[in-house]
Amino acid sequence: MIQNYLKLAWRNLIKNKVYSLINIGGLAIGVTAYLLIIQYVNFESSYDTYHSHIDDLYRVTLSTDLGSYDGIETAAATHPAVASAMKKDFPEVESFARVVDKEIMLGSFVLSYRNKQGNLIKSNVNNDMIYLADSTILDLFKINLVKGNPKTALKDKRSVILSTKMATRFFGNENPINKTLMANGDVPVNVTGVFEELPENTHLKFDMLVSFSTLGPWTETTWNWPEFYNYLRLKPGTDPAIVEAKFPEFVKKYLGELMQEHSYRAEMGLQPVKDIHLKSHLANEISVNNNEKTLNFLWLIAIFVILIALMNFINLSTAKSTERALEVGLKKVVGIKKGALIGQFLTESLVINCIAIIMAIILISIIIKPFNDFLGLPILSMNMWLTPSVWGHIIVLLLLGGVLAGIYPTFVLSSFKPIQVLKGKFDQSGKGAFIRKVLVVSQFTISITLIAGTYIMYSQFTYMQNQDLGFDAKHNLVVNAPMVIDSTITDKLEVFKGELLKNPNINIVTVTKDVPGKKNAWYNTTRQVHEEREASVICNQFLIDHDFMETYQVKLLAGRNFRKEDHSFYGFRGDLDLNVPHRVMLNRAAVGLLGFSSVEEAVNKKITFQLGPQDRTAEVIGVMENYHQQSLQNDYDPTVFLYPEYYYAGFLTLNINAVNIESTIHDIEKKYEALFPQDPYNYFFLDEHFNKQYKADRKFGQLFILFATLGIFIAALGLFGLGSYMAMRRTKELCVRKVLGASKPHVLFLIPKSLLVLVVVSGLIAIPITYLTATEWLSNYAFRVSMNPFMFIVPMVLVTAVALLSVLPESLKVTLVKPANYLRNE
Repeated sequence: MIQNYLKLAWRNLIKNKVYSLINIGGLAIGVTAYLLIIQYVNFESSYDTYHSHIDDLYRVTLSTDLGSYDGIETAAATHPAVASAMKKDFPEVESFARVVDKEIMLGSFVLSYRNKQGNLIKSNVNNDMIYLADSTILDLFKINLVKGNPKTALKDKRSVILSTKMATRFFGNENPINKTLMANGDVPVNVTGVFEELPENTHLKFDMLVSFSTLGPWTETTWNWPEFYNYLRLKPGTDPAIVEAKFPEFVKKYLGELMQEHSYRAEMGLQPVKDIHLKSHLANEISVNNNEKTLNFLWLIAIFVILIALMNFINLSTAKSTERALEVGLKKVVGIKKGALIGQFLTESLVINCIAIIMAIILISIIIKPFNDFLGLPILSMNMWLTPSVWGHIIVLLLLGGVLAGIYPTFVLSSFKPIQVLKGKFDQSGKGAFIRKVLVVSQFTISITLIAGTYIMYSQFTYMQNQDLGFDAKHNLVVNAPMVIDSTITDKLEVFKGELLKNPNINIVTVTKDVPGKKNAWYNTTRQVHEEREASVICNQFLIDHDFMETYQVKLLAGRNFRKEDHSFYGFRGDLDLNVPHRVMLNRAAVGLLGFSSVEEAVNKKITFQLGPQDRTAEVIGVMENYHQQSLQNDYDPTVFLYPEYYYAGFLTLNINAVNIESTIHDIEKKYEALFPQDPYNYFFLDEHFNKQYKADRKFGQLFILFATLGIFIAALGLFGLGSYMAMRRTKELCVRKVLGASKPHVLFLIPKSLLVLVVVSGLIAIPITYLTATEWLSNYAFRVSMNPFMFIVPMVLVTAVALLSVLPESLKVTLVKPANYLRNE
């Protein structure tokens, strides 16, 4: 019986080649898109799940209430003494590890190594991910050492472990263990281990770890430096709520005096490590996270695409039902039961879906590398076909497409009455036509939603990349500042700046601690000097020189710019003397946050800010316009600009002319290497560096556009098939109309006109849905595009165009039929 069903299914596919190709092609593309999205979603959802004891791993968070200005801010980092104190006070804590960025504690540095051949290998590690960490991190997280002893690798001061890639960079084929690297030319660090490259799906990714003991014993008693990431492993079976219930007393015990002294309130919490990548958007995150809403949008597209493909299948199958009415009538007359007919048509449905799924599997296997390259992530591999979850989705798709989507067409086909069919009185029921209209409206609604969503998303991303950043990014080249320093470094840097300015293509040079394109590493409490501590707010602290504003083309709003004589030594002595000649600048955001009524009022006023462990006082000499330190997803950062006397250089920014750029870069390199021979020469263009922040947004946008386009293509494919059938079914009607005097244009647009009504209905459904969804998505961006009517009119026009182009060719064919030739055979 099954063999017979398969033969009949195959014959029917061959007989109706066009409809078979449309059905199979649409389903294959839909299944491909669905599985690709699922793989991406699964990858993003798998972050950190490979760690042992992942269900018991938590990060300690810190919520701080700084008073009326800022309210409560929750940060991913807290104080260095937190985790060790929790291990001592809470029996539920099995182990802990603390992690801190090297820039917070060690600043920027250069690593070098002289190999056996006497060659000096040097590397600026500013762009490498380097952290200081407790030795317990190797056990807490799944970090596999390929060389070295995990029990002792990070025990001693100045011991480091390297990734295999970083070890190869310095040592080549040599064994790195117990080799010595020099940091900034004069600080030896001992290599005690090499670890496997960490997978992409981890929030804590690094190239090198430095022993936390390098910092010294002060970390065990410091409760006023919230820049450290504290991780805990609770004992198996521990309810985290039980531990969190003890936090208020814990905070009171260790932070009570500080909170009272500085008039603030702090709370701590536990955050599951497995939730960090998708659900954590706290201040001071250790890495850029994805957004659970983003994945939900992609999930929605996956469902939309597969629904469109299934709707096509149902539509075309029921539309073709009248062509098979005679076959069903004859089979019923000769005694074939309804159950056998249901079995036959369900088999046909399953065969079509099986072929589509096989085609999808082949297509995905072919595009593994291009798709991974497109995303820059190892999403796909041939091993995915060995994963039970993938086959689970495939089976669900087969059941949906082959059984559930096939049930309605099957019962329509098997329910024909043989007497009516054989007398030629059969016609489609109004119910069947209504269901097809509902399915077409659904397809149009999804298509309009996808196009409008793509338009709004593209507008937002374009807006962010083309918006005025408040500084000149296009003409600025950034060079890593020298890190191998001695007592002459400041003089050498001035000489270097002078040498650079001899090149006519270099206009001006500035020295800064950091550059726009990422969050400032330094920030602390700030207030007007006459205010109490409870009025303090958080402001960023940005270290610049007197050439910063001119180099970056930042506008001065009030007061004056820094001069050379304005630099100050912000030492580590406490200093609240109002007569100390410290001078600072503010940006507009800081002026408002500090409570000044205008930028002019802020000039010549005194402020108090915390730098390191002590309070400082300074006079505000000028206010500059806001500029975007981070992407437009974030609001302007309120910033205090400092001009230190000590060496603070992280980068040199050169404003250059866009002519002979290669020659200019080569000239900079020669002068750099002549003055700083122990430092590697590294540079980047500021606009490219800044736009890296939009990498995740671009990736999401590209995915959304790709799969939305596939969904629209599938819908158009189905409309083409349906339009062909509608035109064929109405050939007699249109011929009669022509005989009665209807013009060719009138006849040509009869079929498209019925579709236009459905487009309008679809738009009325899609527009409010899209508006509400887009409004929620745009709320994630501090600077966002305003929605306008064109964002909804354009999708309506495009869907209308697709609908017309899908049916007009077949309508034109029918219009050109000679009525006499056709009606002669009726």
